[in-house]
Amino acid sequence: MALQRSAVRSRLAPPIRQTAHGFLFMKNIARLGQIIFIIGLIISVVGFVLGFWFMFQDNDMWATRFLFSVPVGFMFLFTGLATSVMFSPRDETALNEKRSLQDLDDD
Repeated sequence: MALQRSAVRSRLAPPIRQTAHGFLFMKNIARLGQIIFIIGLIISVVGFVLGFWFMFQDNDMWATRFLFSVPVGFMFLFTGLATSVMFSPRDETALNEKRSLQDLDDD
C-alpha cells in the first residue's frame, strides 16, 4: 500500500523547474566528469603499456610502479563516467513522447 501511495505522489507531483544557475552547475559538473574520464583513460593506458614495456625490459621496479597506476586510472575513469552520466542534461521530449504512447496503449 505504501508503494502505491508513493507512486501516486510522484505522478501527481509538480514538475521540477530548474533555474539557469542550476542548469549551468550541472553542465559544468558533467564537463568535469568528462575531463576526469579522459584523465583516467590516459593513466590506465599509459600505465598498462609502459608497465608491460618495462617488464619485458627486466626493469621490475618501474614495471610495478606503472602497473600499479592502472587501478588508479580505472578508478578515475569510472568516477568520471558516473559523474558525467549523472549530471548530464537530459532531453525530456523523447521521454514525454514515450510516456504518451504508453498511455495510449493502456486505454
